[in-house]
Amino acid sequence: MDHDQLIDLTRRALKLARDKTTDLAPAPHRVGAREYTSSERHARDRAMVMSSPQLVGYVSELPRPGAYCTKTVMGRSILLTRTSDGSVKAFDNVCLHRQAQVASGCGVAKRFTCPYHAWTYDNAGRLVAVPGREGFPETTLKSDHLTELPAAEFAGFLWIALDPGATLDVAAHLGPLADELDSWGIGRWSPLGEKVLDSPINWKLAIDTFAENYHFATVHEKTFATIARSNCTVFDAYGPHHRLIFPLNTILDLENVPEDQWIPFNNFVVIYALFPNIVISVTMANGELFRVYPSDRAGRSITVHQNSTPLDIADESVAAGAQAVFEYAHATVRDEDYRLVEKLQENLESGAREQLLFGRNEPGLQHRHIEWQRAVDSLR
Repeated sequence: MDHDQLIDLTRRALKLARDKTTDLAPAPHRVGAREYTSSERHARDRAMVMSSPQLVGYVSELPRPGAYCTKTVMGRSILLTRTSDGSVKAFDNVCLHRQAQVASGCGVAKRFTCPYHAWTYDNAGRLVAVPGREGFPETTLKSDHLTELPAAEFAGFLWIALDPGATLDVAAHLGPLADELDSWGIGRWSPLGEKVLDSPINWKLAIDTFAENYHFATVHEKTFATIARSNCTVFDAYGPHHRLIFPLNTILDLENVPEDQWIPFNNFVVIYALFPNIVISVTMANGELFRVYPSDRAGRSITVHQNSTPLDIADESVAAGAQAVFEYAHATVRDEDYRLVEKLQENLESGAREQLLFGRNEPGLQHRHIEWQRAVDSLR
């Protein structure tokens, strides 16, 4: 994001803070409770997510040829590698023999050996060794490669498609947001690991918690609200995606500071909602990634939370500080946001009320649900 755009967003955020208001949608919006509880809707949600490009991590997780990492996406184990020519490849992490996983975690390796019968693959997915080869005539195997999935590195992130035959066009998917996301560089910052939340809440309910800051003053009274303003958001939509600017409490200090002395990133947090299931949070020192997946039933979801930092984590004290920030953010989402909405899920499943209400002051929520509905309707 260039400096002029940052200044313009700061102006907009400062005006909202000064006026004690927020960007507003044209009208309130209602969604049915069954969107969070229906098995039929859940199946359509899963189909929508599975058919969409999947952002699965930072390019910094594959820093050099020979690097690999494993990811779990919609219950599928995925192996990503950086080959000797520097390209990124993705495979179902499933041995051709008895379907064991051939790799785990992340690291550097030229070969991946199945822990069950020692079938071995190179980092381009080729089967290179089969103990007891006489038991498996050439005609027995339908392939001599792990099942390859479309993969790309784009805008600083790792992307895959879950359908081996799909065309993965991330540029078309992101549209005008592509250059902006890339400009932050957070996908090239040092990764700090992953934390997983297996939660008794619908996946959309999980993502709803990131789509507005109206709740900060109550839910995050002693945490995020001590840093950021409540019910004050700059909203911009980009096709099925959107961007939110959450002003910090310090933004009113700019009232008497000349614009040429503004440091925008000292005064707001940027939140991206990438369709259909990704949330990215950008601050001066953190690039957070939330991958939210519908689980096996409507009332359950999996959130994979990652963080990256531009700081030099080779310094142990710096690394410890960065991890502490990650722990703080994760604990706040887990113990404040998700724990609260567990009770919302219970109420939704009780059938007590048929609809939820999204106010004009919740344009991010409205946009998310309108785009989800449009997408699932197109699958019929």
